[in-house]
Amino acid sequence: MWQKLIAGACVMTGALGFGWSLCGEMNRDIQHLKTQKQILLYIMGEITYLHRPMEEIFDMVSQKAEPPYGAFFQKVSQRMKERDGMPLLRIWNEAVQEMKCRANTSQTGMGYLERMGNCFAYEGGQLQVEALGLFEMELDNEIDRLKTKKDENSRLIKALSTLTGILCIILFL
Repeated sequence: MWQKLIAGACVMTGALGFGWSLCGEMNRDIQHLKTQKQILLYIMGEITYLHRPMEEIFDMVSQKAEPPYGAFFQKVSQRMKERDGMPLLRIWNEAVQEMKCRANTSQTGMGYLERMGNCFAYEGGQLQVEALGLFEMELDNEIDRLKTKKDENSRLIKALSTLTGILCIILFL
């Protein structure tokens, strides 16, 4: 009898853990986008008010950004210093591809990070800031969309995982 209780507890723990894991994945996407927005705002401020070169901006961002973005911006800055005539967009895209292979980031976050690089393709600080501003609005819309989706689905996922666990216990015990 006690084996059935332990098995039932394990089934419920697994079902609940699966539901919480799915909800955590949605939170992770939102957190990555919020981090990218903070980085974006910092870059916009540096370009607008201090007119620093991009290598210096990326160095400063790498020191302030959360992992894995700090290492990403450090790598981009380092490659810009030794660029050998390569444009920033190409350096950026290569670094994003390397980060996709190595880091544990969400696909949504990686897609938006790759698109952020397109904002640096413009010549002149003012055009870059305007492109980054448009990208910021796009990030805000995506964050709001993901929050709404999370709010709608998280209760449903948790309830369904609990009911699935109870059903498994009833069927198998």
